[in-house]
Amino acid sequence: MSGMAGKVRRASASDEFDLANYDQAKCDELARGAFSEAFPLKDMVRISFVVGGGKLVRQKYTDDLPKLFMNSLSAVGYINDDSAAVEVGSGGKYKYQHDTGKNLKFVHVFPNLAPPETGATAGGNEDEDDDGQPAMPLSPEERILRCGAEQFGRICSEALQTYSQKKTVLDMLKERIVKWNAIDEKVRNSQKTSPEEDELYESDIGIDEIQEKEKVLNTKLQDMVEGGRLTAREQKALLSTLEGKLEQVEKAGKKAPQKLLDMIKQVKDLSPVGLPPLKYADEIKKHHKRIGELAKLEASVKGKLGTIEQMKAIGEKPEHEEALSVYTLRSKAWFEDEEVFQQRLEACLRSAAAAGAGAKKGGGGGGSGGGGSGGPAPWG
Repeated sequence: MSGMAGKVRRASASDEFDLANYDQAKCDELARGAFSEAFPLKDMVRISFVVGGGKLVRQKYTDDLPKLFMNSLSAVGYINDDSAAVEVGSGGKYKYQHDTGKNLKFVHVFPNLAPPETGATAGGNEDEDDDGQPAMPLSPEERILRCGAEQFGRICSEALQTYSQKKTVLDMLKERIVKWNAIDEKVRNSQKTSPEEDELYESDIGIDEIQEKEKVLNTKLQDMVEGGRLTAREQKALLSTLEGKLEQVEKAGKKAPQKLLDMIKQVKDLSPVGLPPLKYADEIKKHHKRIGELAKLEASVKGKLGTIEQMKAIGEKPEHEEALSVYTLRSKAWFEDEEVFQQRLEACLRSAAAAGAGAKKGGGGGGSGGGGSGGPAPWG
C-alpha cells in the first residue's frame, strides 16, 4: 500500500503524521487503509496525527478536521477514550489532544494489534481484500459481531453502559439468529436460498459465537433490572413490554407464569435512575461557558477599537467552538437514541448555566469592577 496509509501501516514505533489539507474523503480512505486491520506488532505504539493548530498553521486545516477524522476512525470500529495510552489494553482506541505547548491539535490512535506470526502474510497485503482493494471499515455492529469474548465484555462495559443500548444490541443479535435459523431450515430441506441468505449463512461469524453473546447480554440486562439501573424511559418501555406479554397470556386463557408477575412487580417498584452524564461533560461545560463569555465580549466591543488582549481572546472563539463540537460528538454513545443524547446534552448545558448563575449570585456583593463602566474582566 502506498501513500500515507502505507506509511502508517509500516510504522513499527510511535510516529507522527500531518493531515494538512485533508477532507472527509481523505480521512475515510486513510482510516480504512491504515486501521481496518490489526497491526502485526507485539508492543503498542501511538500513531499521532496533527489535525490543527494555532494561527501560524491554522490555514492548513479545516476547523472540523478533528471531527472528520474521528468520525472516520469510529467508522472502522475504533472507540474514543481519553485514558488510552501506549499499552496493549488500549488497542482500538483514539483520543483528541490540544497540545498547548506545541500549539498543535492531535488525534492519537492506538491500533489493534495482532502477533506478528498471525499478522501480515509474506505478500504484504494484510490491509487489502482478496481483490487488492482496501478493506471496508467495520461499523459498530460489525465490530460487535466479530469481536472475541474478552473484547465483547469490554465493549459491554465501556460502550454499552445503559439498558437501552444493551437491549438494542441484543435485538440485533436475536434478529441475526432468527434469520440464520430460517436459512438453516431451508438448507436442511434442500430449498433454494438467495445470495444474501447464502452470504449470512456462510459467514465466518459463527452462529455459536452470536448465541453466546446473546446469553451474555441477557444476563447483563437482568442484572441491570435487579440492580434498579433503569432510567424512567427505560422503566416505562420495559413495563409496557412485560404487561403486553401478560395480556397475551391472559387472553389465551392461561395462567401467568410467576416469573413474569415477579418481574412486572420488580420493574414497577424500582426507582429509576437519571440519565448518565456525558463522557466529556466537564470539557463541554468549560468550552460552552467560554464561548458565551467571548460572545458577550465580542458584542461589547463591536464597532469599537478593542484592546490587544480583547481581540486576542475573541480570536480564540473558533477554537473553543471546534473543541465543543468535537467533545459533543465524542460524547454520543454507540446505539444511543438521538433524542436521549439531546436530553443528556441539554442537561449538561443546564448544569453549566446553573453553576454559572450560582457563582454570580455568590459573588454578587463583590467589588466595584462589576459596574457597566468598568469594561470586561481580563479575557486573555
